[in-house]
Amino acid sequence: MRRFVPVLLASILLGACSQSGSLTQKNDRTYVVFFPFASTNLDDSANKTISQAATYAKKFPEKQVYVKGYAAIYGDLSKDEMMAIQRAKIVAQKVVDDGILSNRVHDIPRPPENRKSQVAARRVEIIVQ
Repeated sequence: MRRFVPVLLASILLGACSQSGSLTQKNDRTYVVFFPFASTNLDDSANKTISQAATYAKKFPEKQVYVKGYAAIYGDLSKDEMMAIQRAKIVAQKVVDDGILSNRVHDIPRPPENRKSQVAARRVEIIVQ
């Protein structure tokens, strides 16, 4: 029995070491906010998602927050592009309002998309990395 105690102790210590590797701060997360058709208004669900992203970003002050705004192609490309820009800026400002320093938040409007799912094109992705 005494022979197994060192082996058991070594196994426990090695197991603890291997688990600490999974607790690194390299866990990037993406949050998605959806907008109504032709709108830049944030609803309760959108505000909740943005708050969750900000809460996560607060835990990792070394990470940056990238806010990518999208819009669908509805006809007037310049208006569609402005919609993507406005969505990204509105969400980025809400992230800042929720306590993230503005120098960590980067809004990135994306070109309008022609997707089969118009809902997917009416989104903003918040990437904490």
